[in-house]
Amino acid sequence: MYKDFPNEAAGLKYFTTATLIAIVGLVAWIAVANPMNGDASGTTSVTVVHH
Repeated sequence: MYKDFPNEAAGLKYFTTATLIAIVGLVAWIAVANPMNGDASGTTSVTVVHH
């Protein structure tokens, strides 16, 4: 594939790398910031700890 479509292969590699970095960043943000803390639903960490 790299020999037949060098520009497309480079674009795909860039897209894959950018997507991977975005997913890792999102997971890290969720783990660190824990945005569900203020939620009132019964599945959040604060509610679960209190039960």
